[in-house]
This record gives sequence, C-alpha cells and structure tokens, in this order.
Amino acid sequence: MTINNLSCDTVTGIMNAWYNQLCSSLNLSVNNFQLTQPVGVPENNESLWAYMNHVPPATLKYNYWVYNQPTFFSQYAAIIKQLQFPESSFEKDIGKAAYTKWNNYLKGLPQPPPENTLPSIWFQWAMLNAPSVANIGRTDLSCQVLINSGQAALAPYLGPTSKTPDFLPLFSDLTTTLPASPSVEFLFNSIDGNPDVSNSWVPGNDPEFFGLWTGSWCGFPINKKFAGSTISISVRFEHVAVVTVTPGAWYNSGLLHLALASKSVPPWDSTTGWDTYFGEDGTLNYAIGSVVAVDGITLSLTSDADFTSEEQAVIKSQVAMGYWPMYCRQKLPVIKNEIYFESGKMLITCYSAPGNPVIIGNNVLKINQYLGGN
Repeated sequence: MTINNLSCDTVTGIMNAWYNQLCSSLNLSVNNFQLTQPVGVPENNESLWAYMNHVPPATLKYNYWVYNQPTFFSQYAAIIKQLQFPESSFEKDIGKAAYTKWNNYLKGLPQPPPENTLPSIWFQWAMLNAPSVANIGRTDLSCQVLINSGQAALAPYLGPTSKTPDFLPLFSDLTTTLPASPSVEFLFNSIDGNPDVSNSWVPGNDPEFFGLWTGSWCGFPINKKFAGSTISISVRFEHVAVVTVTPGAWYNSGLLHLALASKSVPPWDSTTGWDTYFGEDGTLNYAIGSVVAVDGITLSLTSDADFTSEEQAVIKSQVAMGYWPMYCRQKLPVIKNEIYFESGKMLITCYSAPGNPVIIGNNVLKINQYLGGN
C-alpha cells in the first residue's frame, strides 16, 4: 500500500470530536476557537510573543510544523509602509485657491501648530473661508496625521537595531492570571464523541495534522489503528484562562482600519496593495484575538487497539515527542509523558507541573472583527 492510498479520515474523526469536546468543556466558541498542534510551552516574553505573533490559517487545527504562516508584525509593517497621503492629494481635494489661502494662513501664525492639531485648526478656518471643502480637508489632514504617527511608532521596530515586536500579556502576566483562574475536568470517549464540525468557523476536514505522536503522519497504518480503537480520556486542567492578545506600542489599530476600509490610492501607494493583504487570498485576513492557556495538566488516555510488539516498541520510542490529543512534547521537569501496554490496552499519561503555562489554542477573528467591525 502506498502513502497515496492511505487516508486520514479516522484521525480526522477523533480530532474533530476532541475539538468539539474542548469547546464544550471549556466554554469556547466553535465560531472562533482553533486548536494548536503541538501545544505551546512558553518560558519567557520572547517565546510567548513568538506564539502570538503569527497570522492564523483558516483551519480548526493549526499544525504549525506544516503551515508556513507569516507573522502578524511583518504583515502589519508591510501595510503601514505602503500607506501615504501626499500633499498633492490634499491640494487636489480642496482646490488650488483654498490650498493657497490655507498655506498663507499657516505662514502668518506666530509658530507652526503641532501636526495633530491641524485637522481641527483647518476645519475652524475652512468653515469661514472654504466651507464647501471643510469636511474633506479635515478628513485628508486626519489621514495624514494618522499615517505619520503610525509610521513613526513603527520605525523603532524596523532596521538592523530594531526592537522586538512586543505584545500583552507579558509572560509574568500570564503566570499571575492562571493561578486565579478556575479549574476544569472532563471525560472524553471516542465512541460517543461528536465529530461534526459543519457549524464551526471552518467547516469540513482540516489537512496536515499528526497521528498518535507529534510528527507522525495521520495516514500511516499504526495511526489509523489507534484512531479506530475505543479511546477514553480523563483530563484535568488546574487552571484555564482565555487571555486577550494586544500588540505593543508599534501597533495602531486606527491605521490598520484605515488600510482595510479603503482600497484607493491614497491611502495606498498602489492599486494592488489592498488585495495583497485583504483580498480573497490575502495574507492578513485573520488575527489572533486571544489565547487559551492552561496550567497543571493531568491527562490519562486508554486505547484498546491491538498493537503488535513491534508497533508497541515504535510507539514507546516516541514518548518524548508527546502523544495525541495535545501533543505535549516532553520537557522535564515541566512536562512528563509516560506510556504502558498491559492486557491488550495502551495507557498514556501526560503531566505538566503547576506554574508552567501551556497554550492549547487561539480564538481567531476575521480581520474586520479584530478591528471592531461585524
């Protein structure tokens, strides 16, 4: 049998059922939740921010070993660098005569006003001197101010001596939030699990996820045997928290909203800019609104699959890689995995030490929702 003839359908079924069970038990919405494969185990700000700093794909189960997703920062920065509102466009919109009078007015002031006050100063002046273009002039100047301030905020994060793109929460915030969050425990059984994800935000089957252990392809016979068995799971999370993700000082939501709201030139510097990022195949159609973090995992899984001694040896050899359904790679003393075979059953346990956040997924928003739209 060739790999091309192997199917991932059985693994797809139990993955979808596990997804639905998590959403139900943790009160997560199938309209937004996305599983992460493998789970994230941050140790500091940088590793936590790296997890937050990506554009999630349109998939219920995000296997970041497979999907080569761009960072949120890189897409945001590329967009902001393309935005512009030249003085010539302002002159065209208000007319040459009004433009000349306005500039003469500014030159007659005792000192140049701060840039962020220009829209309101213009509007007061224009209501008396050019009322027909007062509104469009204010809009144009507001656009100029927004672009200039947003690009100035971004500048320290670009170039050879750039700062690291930061986010909230900090790692210390997460380790403080989790101990004050509630515990959750539940059972899962593959026999009565619900594999129907047709009402989720990404209906249908997801490609490219693992089998029994981290890194194994779901279509291999050993993984199909496991997925076709009766699987029972008991899991307890000592603490569960849904934590909002907020970009740092480099980010300006108003400026990104401006880019999304208008396809024209200006504010874009080309007619193709908007489609590149926000079109049907755009690179910034989704963003992470929050992460789902847990602490203190105690998970026990049994399977009645009839594995041969050779198959058992292969499965045991992968204990450090971590097993389905969470794929917690072993990281002693933080995460410990164990596996046993006895009386025709397989038992897998996964334990994470308290005080070590584990990121199990994201809540994903369409970019217009992320920016406050519907």
